[in-house]
Amino acid sequence: MAEGERVFGYLPMSTHLVVAADHLDRSGFIDAAPHRRTLPAIYNQYSLVANDPAYEVEREDQQMLFRPLFMTAFLLDDFLADNGLFGARRVVLSSASSKTALGLAFLLHRNRRSQCDVTGLTSPGNVAFVDSLGCYDRVATYDQIRSLPPEVPAVFVDMAGDGVVLNALHHHYGDNMKHSCIVGATHWERRAREGELPGAQPTFFFAPTQLQKRVREWGPGGLQQRYGTAWRQFLAFTEPRIRVVHGRGRAAVERVYLETLEGRSRPDEGHVLSLWE
Repeated sequence: MAEGERVFGYLPMSTHLVVAADHLDRSGFIDAAPHRRTLPAIYNQYSLVANDPAYEVEREDQQMLFRPLFMTAFLLDDFLADNGLFGARRVVLSSASSKTALGLAFLLHRNRRSQCDVTGLTSPGNVAFVDSLGCYDRVATYDQIRSLPPEVPAVFVDMAGDGVVLNALHHHYGDNMKHSCIVGATHWERRAREGELPGAQPTFFFAPTQLQKRVREWGPGGLQQRYGTAWRQFLAFTEPRIRVVHGRGRAAVERVYLETLEGRSRPDEGHVLSLWE
């Protein structure tokens, strides 16, 4: 590896990182540091962008903002299709303005429009933005859950991790809740939920499991081709809708972190931050 070579992967918010580079080839390397060996492989893989077919220098900001999240969305869409949408005709997404939800809604709208409609749940302040995206068939606030038709079999994809919302949806749909998967925790402060719920019991979606399944079935090349096509279309979709905001230094990082933590971040912005002044 040449000095100054750029890599893509999960990096800490710091100015420096020491890795134990192993299995180095033209595509990249893995971090074999002992304290990271128990993590799923995807968290220790780093790509050399010079040989990365998904990398575009003019879209580096979008790569940092969306690529890891869109891979999760891509695998979620594939997982739901792989299971015949569990017999559902509606997919309900919480935290509908989040970047992962946006990716999944885009893919469902593109790939499964004739099979299901997509409902986005969001806070009142984000309704206009979510509705403007055009990939949700219906947008509702969290206090409007009871307005959703309970007779339509549904899948719930939980990006928020909000126990109150989870409980409300399961009780609303009852046995028509055909699958319920937990992906994120944007509402981290409200994660507590009841024990057993009506309908399908919530399960965690673990993206690496679906990834490994498709690598076995499609081969690395087949997966890369399918993902690459979807990724390029998604980038074209997001570029006019999500504004990239840059920030440098500790104060900028702290400000954006606290805004996000407190639910004050704008849904139409994506932040690219560095601790370097």
